[in-house]
Amino acid sequence: MKKENSNEELSLSKQRKLAKKKEFARRKRNAVLTKIIVTLLILAVIGIVVLVIVKDQIKKAKSVAVDTDYSAQLDDNGKIKGIKAADYVSIPDYNNITADLSEIEYSDESVEKDIDTLLNNKKYLDSSADLIAANGDKVNIDYKGSVDGVEFDGGTAEGADLELGSKSFIDDFEQQIEGHKPGDEFNVEVTFPEDYTNDPGLAGKDAVFAVKLNGIYVKPEFNDAFVQENLSEYASTTEEYRKYLKDTNYEKNLTSFVRKYVVENTTLNSKPEAYLKQLKGNHKSDEYSYYEYMNSMYSTYYGYTPYTSFENYLSQSYSQTEEQYDESIEEKVTDDLKYALFCQAVAEAEGITANYDDAKAYYIAQGGTEDTFESQVTTYGKGYVVQQYLGTKVIKAICERVTVK
Repeated sequence: MKKENSNEELSLSKQRKLAKKKEFARRKRNAVLTKIIVTLLILAVIGIVVLVIVKDQIKKAKSVAVDTDYSAQLDDNGKIKGIKAADYVSIPDYNNITADLSEIEYSDESVEKDIDTLLNNKKYLDSSADLIAANGDKVNIDYKGSVDGVEFDGGTAEGADLELGSKSFIDDFEQQIEGHKPGDEFNVEVTFPEDYTNDPGLAGKDAVFAVKLNGIYVKPEFNDAFVQENLSEYASTTEEYRKYLKDTNYEKNLTSFVRKYVVENTTLNSKPEAYLKQLKGNHKSDEYSYYEYMNSMYSTYYGYTPYTSFENYLSQSYSQTEEQYDESIEEKVTDDLKYALFCQAVAEAEGITANYDDAKAYYIAQGGTEDTFESQVTTYGKGYVVQQYLGTKVIKAICERVTVK
């Protein structure tokens, strides 16, 4: 009996040890699983945090800061700092460019249109009694308005200019001036609109304006005397001025043709990142300045601002968020980048140089003043204004080699 009990006790002891062993193993497995799960959770959280940080860094990298320094990456000779332009672009054969004469010459019709515009800008007030006011004429009048014989505020003026047919005045006010001669005094009868907001007290009411036609603006005659009085720095006769218009516009058209040609035929192999970043910031600066200008102008003249923020301006103007706008800037400045690199590459190859003093002398020779030049330098910096002059020298040199036929 004792032996059997001993065997049973041994068996129970083994069972307890085995159970403890299994329990220990189970707890060990659970601890390992818990550790794995916790580790995975920590890694997941870290991954999310890293993803957020990476996304934020990518967003920041793509964002474009407004940059008002147009000369930051340019030296005083107008060249992009620290680079050789030829390393970044493949440029076309600029020595053998051919242009169609029809694309370059300035037509006789364009010349006469320019002269007509000039004469319109030089119109003078003529009070000759043989003139007759017609639709499209600019006239000068005195007027005094009344309703039921009582004058009203804002209804009186002397020496007011008015273009007939512009619909600047209410009802058919302007049409009733047509057919009259300078010196005529007459009444103009009108009815204020029902929704007249300038003075609601006048809305819908009949009014009478006592009008005097002081004169009609007429174009001067385009003759040698006119040229000598107004255009002496360009010519002394009408034919000389016509030639001046044809020649100067020929040069402008040729310059535009060459600029377009070299940009379209220049290939970017890589981009100087620092200068590209500046161009993008400058472009955004110009956009931001326009946004501020529009808000300022509307506030001054109309008493409100059309845009609540720069983001709102971008939304209304381009249907873009600021992030989308920033992403689009690089494409917008690519032509400017290609042009700058082309001009610098040609300048490097041919030894064409530019400096501040020469840029200033050229600017003044083109009709600018020293004050306006200095203003440009203050706004854009020396490097930028010299770079513009360098580009002008390069394009001018190429224009001289273009075959026009």
